[in-house]
Amino acid sequence: MRVALVNNGASEPKKILELLKTDSVKVFDFSNADSINTKDFDFLVLSGSSQFPVAFYRDKLKAEIELITRSSILTLGICYGCELIAAAFGGELTDKGEQNKEKNILEIEVIEDDPIFKGLKSFAAYDAHRWIIKTVPPQFKVLAKSKHGPEIIKHKELPMYGFQFHPEKMTDQTYGDELFQILKASPLGFPVQ
Repeated sequence: MRVALVNNGASEPKKILELLKTDSVKVFDFSNADSINTKDFDFLVLSGSSQFPVAFYRDKLKAEIELITRSSILTLGICYGCELIAAAFGGELTDKGEQNKEKNILEIEVIEDDPIFKGLKSFAAYDAHRWIIKTVPPQFKVLAKSKHGPEIIKHKELPMYGFQFHPEKMTDQTYGDELFQILKASPLGFPVQ
């Protein structure tokens, strides 16, 4: 699989690269997202970040937001990348507050079945974020949630997902990496580009 990985300043992008070790991956800095031609790739991954919040830096993130809105290939936003997807389509984000910036394994409940779950009703994932999706864009549905709100969103027509958690972290104790691999392994009912 040909993968474009947009690094939004992930503290450990090599962990995402480990999940993509059998693929052909090209890494782009978020500031160069406008140079990505999605026709050259099968999968677009948007990394997490702790550099600056999406809500206050839309101008700085303009190239990546435009990339997201024009993508028709399989796209996955991880944590910050999920927030970017929500914001790109008109969703609203909210700050949980610094005192609520938990870093732990979180139980996530599946609320709408999808091929990525393979019948799973709940799973554990690594959670480390301060911002959450307050309002889901109308083009998306929520597939899974936690005590913080939406954890997996999916576009209703495009092969686009957002994971608010980190599938690349604590893979021996969570199910995030398995969800990542299932998503990457099949077109999940969408036409192959």
